[in-house]
Amino acid sequence: MLELSRREFLQTLAAAYGATVMGCKRTPAPFAQEHVCIHIFGPRDPIPAPLLEATPPPPTRDLTEEYFEIGLPELVACTTRTKFLDMFQYFWPFSRNDLAQLEESIEIGYQRPRIRGAADAGDFAGFLRSYKSQSVQAGASSAAVFVYNEFTRHWAPDVIAACRDAQIAEFVLFKDPTRAPYLCTFPAKQKGFKRPPP
Repeated sequence: MLELSRREFLQTLAAAYGATVMGCKRTPAPFAQEHVCIHIFGPRDPIPAPLLEATPPPPTRDLTEEYFEIGLPELVACTTRTKFLDMFQYFWPFSRNDLAQLEESIEIGYQRPRIRGAADAGDFAGFLRSYKSQSVQAGASSAAVFVYNEFTRHWAPDVIAACRDAQIAEFVLFKDPTRAPYLCTFPAKQKGFKRPPP
């Protein structure tokens, strides 16, 4: 599987984001046009029911369609020596500075810049089966990052199941808090909103 250093990840991220902006009519500006909320779940924490509900498969991904994105790949397995819950104790807000802190704190083991279908979810599950033991041996905490939007939501149950089967320490979900499902109303270990939501 693809393993990237922090520098390689940031270079790939910058190139992918630049290509997206240049190749599409839309030019989303993360944190300027989009609201970003972060939700962190442990391996034994209850998962909000809306994330586990089956939804109809979306049509083939349309690259001209606007989906929620924040400059991170939509599906990531990583390790970090500082847990996400310690870094981000509130759902909201998640800022550009927080993104920079996150990029400095994680080591990427696997990523999919854009989820395109069931094969990506299946590949992710296969990777996680060996990833947990590697991360524990390295003395780091394992985490999976999932960007939830109108396209990716169909694979949320599969991604969550793969994380639980592999006993990944933290499942981290990014979404727009102004769009359903409204996860901030469910029980959580985070403290809620640091400032009033949008």
